[in-house]
Amino acid sequence: MPLKEPRHPDARGRRAAGGRAALRERGRLLAATRRAGRLVRRDAGLKGADDVAAVVRAVEEKRGKRIVLVHVPLPPEVSAFCVRGHDREYVVVDARAGELTRAHATLHELFHLWEGHTAEDGGHDPGMDEAAIRLLLPGIRPEAVRKALARSHYTERAELGAETFATVMLQRLRLSGTRGDGPVSSTLAHRSAGV
Repeated sequence: MPLKEPRHPDARGRRAAGGRAALRERGRLLAATRRAGRLVRRDAGLKGADDVAAVVRAVEEKRGKRIVLVHVPLPPEVSAFCVRGHDREYVVVDARAGELTRAHATLHELFHLWEGHTAEDGGHDPGMDEAAIRLLLPGIRPEAVRKALARSHYTERAELGAETFATVMLQRLRLSGTRGDGPVSSTLAHRSAGV
């Protein structure tokens, strides 16, 4: 009679716990998608938005400040960030990214401005010195840029909300003359959870 490998009594429990964690994560994604959809349907500025510029205008109206979009080359680990100012706010996006990535990153950062999210300080050194910041981003204080680039993260809920909002909005927007059944919608259609 061959020897059987001993069964680990906690293996079944680990699988069950993993399944519950996956269900919780899916539930969080679906809830975030519903929240983003409600926001878009209920706000007149967002509901009627058919391009990124219209979303910018809606956020400007809500915030009462001008938003300046800046496309510049960013360090590899940074796709976009936002900087709040007294009379205007900036959304800075990596100029080397493709159109879909730039649009998603812009919408993600606009949601952080919309919600008034504040970031935690700390994290990593993005590798941009003051001279590079002044050259690439004239008009933005280098200290504000370094602080935005060095932050570790927003809360998990804020990040999930921003990612979900960006995805929901991308499915509604016209990019490169497309809408509804164009490349953006078809690219995102396989994402059943919406993010």
